[in-house]
Amino acid sequence: MEYLVLTRKYRPQDFNEVVGQKHVTQTLMSALKNRRVGHSYLFAGPRGVGKTSVARILAKALNCENDVVENPCNECETCKAITKGSAVDVIEIDGASNRGIDEIRALRESVVYNPSSARYKVYIIDEVHMLTKEAFNALLKTLEEPPSHVVFIFATTEPERVPKTVLSRCQRFDFRMLTEKEIFTKLNSLTKLESINADEESLRLIAARAEGSIRDAEGMLDQLISYAEGQITANDVKEVFGFIGKEVYIKLFLGISGRNEKVIIEVIEDVIQRGYDIREFIYGWLKFIQRLLLYNLDIPDPTSVEINKELQKLAKSVSSKFLTAVLNLSTNMERDIRNVPYSQGFLELLMLRMARIPDLADINALIKEISESHIEDSSYKRAEEKLEKFKKEFPTDVTDLWKRIIETINNTDGKNFFKSFLREAKPVSFSSNSLRLNVPESHKEHLKEDIDLLKEACKETLGFDIEVSIVTSDGPVEETIRDDPLIKKIKEIFNAEEYI
Repeated sequence: MEYLVLTRKYRPQDFNEVVGQKHVTQTLMSALKNRRVGHSYLFAGPRGVGKTSVARILAKALNCENDVVENPCNECETCKAITKGSAVDVIEIDGASNRGIDEIRALRESVVYNPSSARYKVYIIDEVHMLTKEAFNALLKTLEEPPSHVVFIFATTEPERVPKTVLSRCQRFDFRMLTEKEIFTKLNSLTKLESINADEESLRLIAARAEGSIRDAEGMLDQLISYAEGQITANDVKEVFGFIGKEVYIKLFLGISGRNEKVIIEVIEDVIQRGYDIREFIYGWLKFIQRLLLYNLDIPDPTSVEINKELQKLAKSVSSKFLTAVLNLSTNMERDIRNVPYSQGFLELLMLRMARIPDLADINALIKEISESHIEDSSYKRAEEKLEKFKKEFPTDVTDLWKRIIETINNTDGKNFFKSFLREAKPVSFSSNSLRLNVPESHKEHLKEDIDLLKEACKETLGFDIEVSIVTSDGPVEETIRDDPLIKKIKEIFNAEEYI
């Protein structure tokens, strides 16, 4: 007998056998039951998730000899012919190789003829997005007013490339990627049907690497059956497909989180020496860090087959901020590595950068450290005392503070000219010993003449003396920032450099 690969041998033959697309199959079954059959459908979604299979099942349900049914019987001659691909009234077209206007014109000419033996003529066009613009235009009129005996089913992995004029004439169904759990369950049932012994870890590895495609998973399993000859282990999966075990990623992560540069270099060197594919390594690393982040945040992974206690413990050993920073550096790794000639060196450099991610200080801890630190400079101590007094008695909002100072000035007699200038002044910042104002250039000299009045108002409002600096809209502001004691202390704690 001719050998059939698992994908063909176990292709779903009715809607109940379709894995992971209940939102699609249930809607189609209801439409068939109520005789609400459309004349054109668009099945969109990733590769290998069941689009073409559902299209064939729909064709059988429409043409089953038991009348239009929710599910085909798969016993009548019409159903069998469609399953074998020999039904003359179900025409499957590859959009990639029949993409021109001539092919679509031939299709338009054929749709006018009645079916030979079936109830409907069904045209299944796979990868429909590959059709040319002219071909789509030629198809539009037929889609808008098709003969009653014709049903079009389009399948595509890139619905955004299908013209909106075509999309608007179709009922669209979006197929989703399958979860690891769904793929694992399907693979487990296939091994039993094929009388193949496969440990759970090997099936989990395949399910994780299939990226939501049941077809890819079945193809990998098919290849492993030939390799292992009846007994499939996790080591077989790693050997055949070059998968990298989680123990490698665990060791690398421990090196990064422990700031152990020697371990990081050793792991990367071992990956290169074993001949692992760099892109495969990066893909696995991204999945590994993503899973750690989910464990850290106590978010259940809907795609995972089971909870890994070892990874859960590892994830809790670091902060979510650290994991987010590592993930951020890793995200563009695959893209960037294509542009460098020495991939090993690039990989090592990036991992070493991850090991140097600084601990993110909590701002409250920073304020506490500033307030509790012993500072010999007596002038700073006095400023600190003023600041504490200010915090207790006044709001920290500089705008609200400025309103209070203005009120104090307005309550004094005379100086109306000076008061009018102050209305256009804008407070920029306030610290424990200084207030900075931004004023129009034309007012700057006038305000400086009466700066003592402003200082007196500030003292009356705050209860202590402060310096007042006036800058124009175009004036420099760096000096005031640099001289502020609080800024100086923050620079000292973080060993920061100036960039202004």
